[in-house]
Amino acid sequence: MNSEFLRTEGISKKYGNVNALDNVSFSLKRGEILGLFGKNGSGKSTLLDIIALAAKPDGGQIFFEGKEVSSNLTLARRRIGYVPQEIALFEELTVRENLLCWSKLPGKKAKARAWEVAEKLNLPEIYEKKVAELSGGMKRRVNLAVALLGEPELMVLDEPFDGVDSDNTDGIEKVLKEMAERGTAQIVSGHSPEQMLPLIDKVMVLSRGEIIYFDDKEALVSAAEGIGVSQMMQNIIRGKVS
Repeated sequence: MNSEFLRTEGISKKYGNVNALDNVSFSLKRGEILGLFGKNGSGKSTLLDIIALAAKPDGGQIFFEGKEVSSNLTLARRRIGYVPQEIALFEELTVRENLLCWSKLPGKKAKARAWEVAEKLNLPEIYEKKVAELSGGMKRRVNLAVALLGEPELMVLDEPFDGVDSDNTDGIEKVLKEMAERGTAQIVSGHSPEQMLPLIDKVMVLSRGEIIYFDDKEALVSAAEGIGVSQMMQNIIRGKVS
């Protein structure tokens, strides 16, 4: 996929006197998966909130296919699937009820799409279970299922593998790879570059709200030869890589 889908220009955000984001600009093509890294407080979640149109920047612009999103926020939001770090589900409802509750489709179409997404994420066995009864990993699967209901063109995922066991991690990665093959652009934040390397195409590292590293995955792997990707990432974050 060669066509650019997402572009940000000069995204900035302040909380009081603190620069949460400072002039963040980058672009992402259809089908590309960007791995977003940085220490806690580096601005990752703030950036994801803004790109998902769940928060407003103080400055800068976001473009989908060259069109500034603020010209039609309602349409832009329909193109995004957002998976926040916090589980955004109704604990007292079943998986089925959650999917139907979050769906924007009418009646039979909502039921059909909910079941289709559930099958994709191996949820049929827990379809009638209450979310409160599920493990953390299964809740994250359901959280992802909600984001897939609208067949998004851009997926924004904040720490989707946090606290997830290997079986659920593999299942989530498989779905994200399949979506990338169909042209869905994705931004995925995380703490373990080695875990995410098989999934991502590009790497971005934030520090104090600024991009301090942005390159293809292959460039990171090549630069990390002899010291390992985790150590290389630590060096980047500590400012030891120019």
